[in-house]
Amino acid sequence: MIAEDEAGPTLSIAPVPLPERLDTAAVEALKHLVARAEAEGSALDASGVAYIGGLCLQVLLASGRPLVAPSEKVREAFALFGVSEFLSEPSTSSSELSA
Repeated sequence: MIAEDEAGPTLSIAPVPLPERLDTAAVEALKHLVARAEAEGSALDASGVAYIGGLCLQVLLASGRPLVAPSEKVREAFALFGVSEFLSEPSTSSSELSA
């Protein structure tokens, strides 16, 4: 379910949590989680992701689902692949925070 406010559409359903490890073995499960998020109209919670491989990153990009609270490892992977602009939250590294 998507709610409207002055700023535009917002997701009003709890985000679907992603597993800690998103490697090649997790691709099928990730596709099911993405399908669930699409059916519910919710975002994907990437706060607990400790590892993300290229194939799962591609699945996330192709899904177009917003990521909520991407972990530092998710931010690093998106930056490594040059697709940080697809993260819905601004990317700040720990070195930028300490400056």
